Amino acid sequence: MAKTNEGDISMKKVRVCILQSDGTNCDNELFYAFKKFGGSPQLVHVNELRNNSKSLKDFQILALPGGFSYGDDVASGKIWAVELISFLREEIENFRKKGGLIIGICNGFQVLVRTGLLPFGNLGIVDILNVDGSA
Repeated sequence: MAKTNEGDISMKKVRVCILQSDGTNCDNELFYAFKKFGGSPQLVHVNELRNNSKSLKDFQILALPGGFSYGDDVASGKIWAVELISFLREEIENFRKKGGLIIGICNGFQVLVRTGLLPFGNLGIVDILNVDGSA
């Protein structure tokens, strides 16, 4: 418990959804980092959100780890981004509206760009181009 001039206040742990998909890795390292610094992380496969056995409403942070989601066969992070936009758009929009934080590391960052969440928060609209002008 933290001490203040007015007495003890209990600190609730921040609930973190570490989203997994085929090809992601570094999930355990991300879990460890959030746990070490006081978070309450949980590994959640994207299919658990798709089938509604888990929900983003139960978390305060959504973390997309690095790796090679779906083998990066089409383009870095593109397939995972399409999956998030196609199946979880409403849940992600509601998560953002309630003030949920989203972090993407390495491939997870690429996914956030390809969803349109970065750089301007326009889910479903890619607002950034590659050096060669392609999306």
